[in-house]
Amino acid sequence: MSGRSRGAVRASLAGISAAAALAACSTDAPDTARDTESPASRTNSAYADGEYTARGWYGGLPSSIEVTVTLDDGVITDAEVAPQATDPTSRDFQERFAAAVPDLVEGRPIDEVRLDRVAGSSGTPNGFNEAIARIKDEASG
Repeated sequence: MSGRSRGAVRASLAGISAAAALAACSTDAPDTARDTESPASRTNSAYADGEYTARGWYGGLPSSIEVTVTLDDGVITDAEVAPQATDPTSRDFQERFAAAVPDLVEGRPIDEVRLDRVAGSSGTPNGFNEAIARIKDEASG
């Protein structure tokens, strides 16, 4: 292999390694690794501790989902989603979404929580994200 070819291979491998490292650090994915720092070690949260409930709306036929979270120093320590749909298909999506949410958000700072498609549901996360925004407003006020 020529010197130029080896250099090109090294450059390609370096680029792949850098891309893999950046992907591993991404916080955009809803199921990324959780922050391992304990809530007790955090300080100066912008949010008051407590339990908060809000309803988030989404979709063309206004659908909603109720979200309750407990905050401790800005970290979600408990999360519950209450399905509101009456249509059987929508109810199924909301129930599967509700079952998946605690594993995705508990132990994470509320400022890092934003969900996309979860458990096959693409609309329900919009209502969840709206409810989280309302909770953040209430907890910071």
